[in-house]
This record gives sequence, structure tokens and C-alpha cells, in this order.
Amino acid sequence: MAADFGYVNARVRGLRSRLLPEGFLGEQVDAEGFAALSNALAQSPYARELEEARGEHGPLAAVDAALARSFVRVTRLLLDASKGAAHELIALLLRRYDLANLKAIVRGLHAGRAADETTVAVLPAGSLNASVLRAMAGAEDVGAAGQVLAIARHPLAEAFRQAAAAYRDDGDLLRFEVALDRAFYASWTADAERLPAPAGFRRWARAEIDATNLRTALKLRGRPESAAEYFLAGGRDLTAATYARVAGLPRGEPLPQLTGFLAPVSGAADAAEAEARLVAALDAMLRRLSLDPLDVGLVADYLRRKERETAQLRLLARGKYYGVPRAALAKELGDA
Repeated sequence: MAADFGYVNARVRGLRSRLLPEGFLGEQVDAEGFAALSNALAQSPYARELEEARGEHGPLAAVDAALARSFVRVTRLLLDASKGAAHELIALLLRRYDLANLKAIVRGLHAGRAADETTVAVLPAGSLNASVLRAMAGAEDVGAAGQVLAIARHPLAEAFRQAAAAYRDDGDLLRFEVALDRAFYASWTADAERLPAPAGFRRWARAEIDATNLRTALKLRGRPESAAEYFLAGGRDLTAATYARVAGLPRGEPLPQLTGFLAPVSGAADAAEAEARLVAALDAMLRRLSLDPLDVGLVADYLRRKERETAQLRLLARGKYYGVPRAALAKELGDA
């Protein structure tokens, strides 16, 4: 597999050079209005996508579309540039976006959002294309969205159908999301073993399960009696006992001492602080994986950087378009 990644990672190093410079966001926070940001993007590596999108959408929607197209294009470039085991592993890596997109759609339907508002949050970089995601977002309810997913023959379709049936009875969004998490991580880690994926990738996959469990435990504060049914197997650094302890903590009480890659999250005072530290810990793990020039870590780290840039630009565009005060916008960007 090492030989397969030599060419791919050379392409990734080129793609990394096209990420926006470190000072770009700060300059645009200080700039006046949405037009200034749009003009700056038109002179950036996003110029091609923005020009295309301006012919199809209004100003803010054009920025959203340009950012999504840019992200999808680089993922397709990586797939096209790879072969053999490297291609399979990159496809496995990109499957995470299917899970994130399905959750975004369920949240949109749960909140009664319009389809256009929901699809702003998706990045069709996995196996689910933009048209399927738009159809799901515009469905009458989660059951109808599940039918669209079934027609697309997606591996999570059956888990989605079962979760939708339960949701019709209890309206529990968290239960729905955890059902999707459970099905996704079971197949994701099994496929990682089957390939077999490098040890570093498999450690990161287990860390993602730990992170999901920690986020769930924080959401369950105040209802710890049901915590056990939401716990996902397959992690490494967050035991079921520690997970239950976090779920049972009163709101506002700092987190207990955690171990492994989760150690930096210890003592976080609230969910927002815990999330910021958790993201930093996952990013640090990816940076360590990226040090091997002949493995998938460099791809995973680049995708995380590109994903973060996309999220921050979407927030910045909305903030500028709707006139969010500078201080509030700067805080939002720091939390993205």
C-alpha cells in the first residue's frame, strides 16, 4: 500500500498549497461587508467554482455552492489519482461524509427547515450525490427521506428505515442519530479491518467512536438512566463506565479525568469547551498520522483542513451577508 500512496500524497501536498493563507479569515472579518468577501474569494483558489455558481445562484447561495463544489472536486481528484488499496482506503475515508450528511438532513427535517436551508450544511463528498441529498432534504418526513435512501441502495438505508420507524413513535432525534452512528461505525471499522487499513487509520477510527460517545454522554446529561442504550462499542479510550459517569454529571460540573487521546478534554467546564478540546485532540492525531508520507494520514489531515476551511468560510459568508457584529463573528469562526 505504501507504493500506492506515493503519487497520491504528492498530489495532496499540491492541494495543501491551495488552502487559503492563515491570515485570510482575519482580514475578511475586518473587511466591510459581504461584497468584499465575495470579491476576495473571486481572486482565490475558489475563483473557478465561484464563477460557475454565480450563474446559477444568488450571492450567498453562490458562495455555498462554490465551497461545496471545490470540496467535492478535490475528493474526486484524490479518488481518480489513486488505485488499488489506496483507492479503497480513500473511498472508506470519504464514507464519513455520508453519515454527516444524513444527520444534517434528519436534523433539518426534525426542525422543519426548508430543503435549501438544510442542504447548505451538506458536503456531497461520499457516495451520496447532491441530487439524492436534495431529494432527501425535500422529503415530507424522515420516513419519506428513508425511501429515497433505499432507492439509492445505500448501505445505511436499512438502519435509516428502522430509525425512522422508531422516530415516528418517540420523536427522539438523539436516538435516531445514534442508530445511524452504530450502523456506520460497525461497517466502517469492519471494512477497515478487511482491507486491511494501516494501524494508524484503525486507531483513528476507534478515536472517532470515542469522540462520538463523549459527545453523546454530554447530550445525555440530565437523563443518565438511558445512557447505556446510546453507547457505541468499538472505541478504545472511553470505557462504558467513564461514559456513564460523564452522562451522570450535573450540568456545569467539570469533566472527570479522561485517558488516552481524550486526556486534554479532562476538566472541560461545559459542552462547548469539551467540543473545542475534542476537535483539537482529533486534529492532533491526524497531524501525527500525516507525518508518514506513504500512508493515508496525509490525505485524512488534508481533508480535515479543507473541511474546516469550508465550514469557516460558510460561517463568514453568512455573518457578512446578515451583518453579524465583528466580535460575534470572530468567536463563531474560532469555534468552527
